[in-house]
Amino acid sequence: MASLIWAKATTWFQWITLYLTPWRYHNISKTRLRLREVVRHLENESWTGLRKEFTPLIRLFLPESLLEKGWKSVCTAFGPLETVNDAVITNGWFVTTVKVPLKFQRAEFGMLLQLTPTGSLLTLRLLSKSALGLGNSWEIPDYADINHAHESEITLGKGELKVGGTLCLPNNTTTDETATVPCVVFLAGSGPCDRDSTIEENKPLKDLAWGLAHQGIASIRFDKVTHTHPNACRKRKNMTLTDEYVDHAVAAVLHARKHARIAPDRVFVLGHSLGAVVAPILAATVASIAGCIVMAGPAEPMYWLAVRQLSYIESLGGPESLYLSKHIDQARVRAELADSDDLSLSTPAKKLPFGIGPAYWLDYRRFDPIGTATGLKKPLVVMQGGRDYQVTVEHNYRRWHQTLHGKPNVRFFFYERLNHLFMPGSGPSTPLEYSVPANVDEEVVIDLAKWVLSASGC
Repeated sequence: MASLIWAKATTWFQWITLYLTPWRYHNISKTRLRLREVVRHLENESWTGLRKEFTPLIRLFLPESLLEKGWKSVCTAFGPLETVNDAVITNGWFVTTVKVPLKFQRAEFGMLLQLTPTGSLLTLRLLSKSALGLGNSWEIPDYADINHAHESEITLGKGELKVGGTLCLPNNTTTDETATVPCVVFLAGSGPCDRDSTIEENKPLKDLAWGLAHQGIASIRFDKVTHTHPNACRKRKNMTLTDEYVDHAVAAVLHARKHARIAPDRVFVLGHSLGAVVAPILAATVASIAGCIVMAGPAEPMYWLAVRQLSYIESLGGPESLYLSKHIDQARVRAELADSDDLSLSTPAKKLPFGIGPAYWLDYRRFDPIGTATGLKKPLVVMQGGRDYQVTVEHNYRRWHQTLHGKPNVRFFFYERLNHLFMPGSGPSTPLEYSVPANVDEEVVIDLAKWVLSASGC
């Protein structure tokens, strides 16, 4: 009986499939035609025509000016659209998904379209090719060589908040087995960063690790505790900036100093973005740290950086700008409270920047990176990208330069074409730029390696 029912069900399924197959191919044909229309509108800058491709409901919230600004911001950053490659079309019951590889003059992206059964647009987004399953993500930089380095897993910290890390050692190219090398301990930026500081398609700390290894310098990078233990960190209402960085950073320094291949008196600390707020304090308080590297170092509190970033993104006029005004006002109010004398341990976290509790911001006030660097006698280098919209030249780097310029132990490196991740580009930097697989610029790696070796007396 069961076999008879199964046979009938199989027959019905075959009939349904046979019946729907012509519709399926018709639908794919119609989707390809719709895609060509969308691309034609973009190439001809026909914003009225493109807007009409969307469903009537979405059109109500999608002015032509927004489509124009969004597309032009992409073309300004990456050049004109040059090639549209074969699309990958997936038919669902209610939504058809289209993934299209696009080649601009200076970058490659994927375009995601979602359409109704009638062919009207629900979504039009530019994403990284790897996010859409259309290409690779991170690749080892050209200036590094996998044969010149060896990586091993390490564990830092104690108890339930241990984190994983990576020790990257250059391969020994000398016959002297007792020869030691300098080491750089990396501190990633804000948020729950992994050890590579992965942002979209990019891994800047991994780039630096492999690049420095090629130059004969070891490094340690580690997952932040907020990445490894997000739930435990959220439950700790008294979580501080010190908790977020210092214990694991000190553990990394100690690990480096105990390693047979690393010179114990040549361990440096490198902070990127928020990590650069912490790095000078570590260099000043941990006697064994040989020197400090500041990359994209904030000179103002991170909550004011956030307000500026949101305002900048709004000024670009892309689709995000529709929703940012309210967030900018809210971020400004929260920043003012974090700065005020009214801040106390009883202040609700929901009223503070990023929803982080008052203990964090009260501790944050103890960190004065530029003031600490002013009194630092150890070698210090400050590196900045000219296209960085997150930690800007105007509001941050200039303050570092004005305060520390001329001190004999301080060096400055400024890179006009580089963004917040120290990766090259042209035109105004945008968040979309982080979706383009790239590597830290080779000049940065060479300058950093030369400085470390010089500061180490090599």
